[in-house]
Amino acid sequence: MRQTELNLSEEDRSTIEAIRSKEVHQAREVNRAHVLSCLDRDIPESEIMAVLGIGRTAVWRARAAYLQGGVELAVFDVQRSGRPRQYDTNAEASVIALACSAPPKGRQRWTMVELERCRPPGAWHAIREPGNRSTHAQKNYFSCSWHRVMWCIGALTEEYRARMYVPLELYARPISKAEPVICIDEKSLQLIAHSRPPLAMAASSPTKHGYEYVRNGTTNLFVAVEPKAGQRIVSVTERRGKVDFVAFIKELLTGVYAKARRIHLVLDNLNSHFRKCFDDVLGSRAAAKLLHRVEFHYTPKHASWLNMAEIEIGILSRQCLDRRIANRELLESEVAAWQQARNEKERTIEWHFTRQDADKKMGRNYVSQLSC
Repeated sequence: MRQTELNLSEEDRSTIEAIRSKEVHQAREVNRAHVLSCLDRDIPESEIMAVLGIGRTAVWRARAAYLQGGVELAVFDVQRSGRPRQYDTNAEASVIALACSAPPKGRQRWTMVELERCRPPGAWHAIREPGNRSTHAQKNYFSCSWHRVMWCIGALTEEYRARMYVPLELYARPISKAEPVICIDEKSLQLIAHSRPPLAMAASSPTKHGYEYVRNGTTNLFVAVEPKAGQRIVSVTERRGKVDFVAFIKELLTGVYAKARRIHLVLDNLNSHFRKCFDDVLGSRAAAKLLHRVEFHYTPKHASWLNMAEIEIGILSRQCLDRRIANRELLESEVAAWQQARNEKERTIEWHFTRQDADKKMGRNYVSQLSC
């Protein structure tokens, strides 16, 4: 059978390689990028199909889409209009408002039956449409009502927006050794030991350990990450007070970032993160000398999700800390090994949320000073 031919431009080759090896994409998009790359290198269709587990039609479609619209059309899915709305907007809003209010007396939370009983006038069809929308499907549609714990923020005031725009602008800048952007946060950790030795893993049998454990106190981890450089520093301390935080920042400024011209620190609003703590610990003159190259940038209140250090702490927790660690010495050695491996591989954090995205998603909830 005749081999499908394809010749990519140099620019498209670079784009395809980035999709295959660096960026985060859907599996089907990566597969399409693999197909285009293989066709460009004259790899037989039979090998492409065998390795990727796809049919010949998928190979032909990828080639045809590339010839028609380039990499964008060949790799990424065309955005669709989506399923049309099933419910009237006003009726839906009234049901959601009811579901987000306090449940009836004697009830822990709203149920579908209670919503039907207390429904606003004219909102019947938005709760139980005749014909076949299952209770489970309706629960998913009005999902906010069944979340036992909900994440929320306060009013999106001008102060909130101003604070939000600053880290977003910093994250959009290209990497700079002269002006690094460093995100900082901390995590408390309980030291836990086994009360009896666990049973080791064996063939067809996972590791087993008892539900009882021994508490050995708590400790704290300070995490500083430079997202675009793929570098992070983790320090294990006994406490997370202002003395410990000041010592951690001092170590950063006089060590790894001693040659930086200006240092941007992104932090949340914990009371030990403010400039006054440096004056209290070091004295005004020593604090001014230490911080003359530093700019502090604080996330809005209730918006620590804007601090990329939280992402790094999440990775640290999943990859290293999600187990019983008995003492501080073991914790320090394990964290040091994790940090070294991540730094050697220069694991970066890809931040895609921009100021434009923020305005698009939250703009309708912005509050101006005039309306306050």
